[in-house]
Order: sequence, then structure tokens, then C-alpha cells
Amino acid sequence: MTLRWYCFGGFRVEEDGRALDLGAIRPRSRTLLRYLAAAEGRPVHREQIIDALWPEMTAAGAVNNLHVAVSTLRTFLEPGVARGASRYIVRSGPTYRLVTETMDLDVAAFAQTYRAGRRAAATDPGEAIRLFRAALQLHTDDLLPEEGPADWVVPSRERYRAQAAHAAERLADLELDAGRPVAAARAARWALDLDQHHDAGWRLLIAAQLRAGDRAAAERSRRQYENVLRTLGVPLNSPLRVA
Repeated sequence: MTLRWYCFGGFRVEEDGRALDLGAIRPRSRTLLRYLAAAEGRPVHREQIIDALWPEMTAAGAVNNLHVAVSTLRTFLEPGVARGASRYIVRSGPTYRLVTETMDLDVAAFAQTYRAGRRAAATDPGEAIRLFRAALQLHTDDLLPEEGPADWVVPSRERYRAQAAHAAERLADLELDAGRPVAAARAARWALDLDQHHDAGWRLLIAAQLRAGDRAAAERSRRQYENVLRTLGVPLNSPLRVA
């Protein structure tokens, strides 16, 4: 049995390509599963989990709820598994973690691919382009939107979004250097879809459109960029020009 875990754009778990029915487990157990998945397979201390999921409860009550939720998840993921024999939800002392291959968990795969792209950018632009494209394909949307503004998810959601925007920016820059302005413009728009205030994204988009010979599109982008700057209260000492 191979499980794949998806946190971007909505949480789901697939077994050999078939989505598991997560509605069969209690809401707080589902939240615990999402919490562990978002940790990218790293061990998470029991106290961190309790602070995030049961902050209003007494210590004893919260620990009991955690044990029940873990047992529920183990039974759901591996029916009939013996106590302490789970392959997926593993406890080590006071910590718990989701055990899975990096590339079977989208957040872990994204983080690894993004870091590899950054390393490759200085020495192997072609490989960096491939890696940044792969990272952006993994970041399909925001992290765990079903969790809304939960305190434990927002910082990670914002970090992934910023990293994806940076990956798109670097991809646009590399595509432009490689003489592919249309691909560069597409990557720059990707960065702006993630962050409309991304200064480098706007500048790369305009440069790519000019390089592609589309002055009208570059002029439209320039006006849009100036409007964004105005909404931020950034003074325009002189109008931006499309050269």
C-alpha cells in the first residue's frame, strides 16, 4: 500500500491513486493528521500539538484527547495494526511524526525541490529551471485552506507562498537569460498571481514583454504596476518608462 499526502489546495490522502474518505474520522483527528502532514515529516513535540489543537483543555484532558486521536488515525490508516506498530503515525518519546517518503508528501517535496533549485541556480541554470518548474507544479494553491486563519497554519502558509513566488521570480529571470521571453513572462505572471506586490515580478514581466516585442502588453503592465505602487503609498518620483 502506497499513500500519498497532499496539503496544498486542500488536504487529501490517496492510496494507490484512490482518495481515502477522511470524513470517516472525527474532525479533530483529521486536524491532527493535517498538522503532522504540514510538519513535512519532522517530529513534533506533544506540547506543540496540544497548544495548537486543544489549548483550552487541562493538560490531562488534552493528553488523553491526543492519545485517542492518534489511535483513531492509526486504525483508520492501517486497520488491524498492532499497538505501537504503525508505519505512518510514529511516536518517539514526547514527539509524534508522520512517516512517509519525501516525494509522497507534497509540502516536503516542494521544500526539497525549491532548495535544490536555489542551489542549482548559480552553477546549472538549465537544472534550476527544471527544478523551479517542478516546485511550482507542486505548490498548486495555498496550504490547508480548510484550516482558515488557524494560528498554527498561517506562518507556514505564508512561507510556502513566499517561496513559491520567489521560485517563479527566479524561473522568470533564468528563462529571460536563456532567451525565452514568452516563458519568462509566464513565470513572472505566476509570481504576481502569488503576490501582486512582488516588485521583481512586475519588472521581469515588463522586461520579458519588451524582449518578446510586445510593447503594448509591456505598457499595460507598467500602468498596472504603477497602480499597485500607489495603493501601497509608494511615491513615484518619476513615471516608470517602457524603454
